[in-house]
Amino acid sequence: MASQPPAATILVLMPMLPGYEAVRETVAATIDRVGFGMLRLETLLEDWEWLDWLDQSIDRCDFVLADPSRHNPFVMYELGVARRRRRPTLIILDREDSQLSGSLDGAAYRPYANEALDAFSARLEADLTQLATPAAAPDHAGDLAAHHARAGELLAQLQRTSELPLEAVARGAFATRLHHAVAHGSFADDFADTPLGAAGLLAAITRSSRMLDTMDAIRTWVDDRVEGRC
Repeated sequence: MASQPPAATILVLMPMLPGYEAVRETVAATIDRVGFGMLRLETLLEDWEWLDWLDQSIDRCDFVLADPSRHNPFVMYELGVARRRRRPTLIILDREDSQLSGSLDGAAYRPYANEALDAFSARLEADLTQLATPAAAPDHAGDLAAHHARAGELLAQLQRTSELPLEAVARGAFATRLHHAVAHGSFADDFADTPLGAAGLLAAITRSSRMLDTMDAIRTWVDDRVEGRC
């Protein structure tokens, strides 16, 4: 029997450095479990080969997953190139980092720890499944006022349960952050009414969302809402 084609293809941009072997293996296994095809460098290439591979892979992929931990210059460059295709993008970050790169300010990301990769895999699987089955585009697609109002509601709910001093940015800053998130794919109108969208709106409106403690609180709260724990 012929094998079924993958439901979608995801381009994975991750550091190829010592210490990332376990998370690379976990990401690959999770993607396989969801049924996606994966495009990812497994060996170092000459610069011209790498650029050709990147250009072709961006054309071929449906989604992107990126790990810009420690502001990895290669991953940051690859993300910049991928922006021109505007593919829906998941960002993950090593908990050893204290914050996301300022270039991605306002983007939601999923923290991981090498000592807790099973739990991370379960969360990543849920994120990938949402990516493959977006909700219908909301009536307020592209409506900044509606997105800002919804983000404010979500932040008010989060503030009631979090011990962190979470503050909202001004509306102009929210608009700038959301614009950049749309540009690099971490937020899209199609996902606005999903848990991924809720995390994206909270990332755009919460002043300290670059900080790992804040994003951890955001993602945990959104996950708990989905599972009915808050």
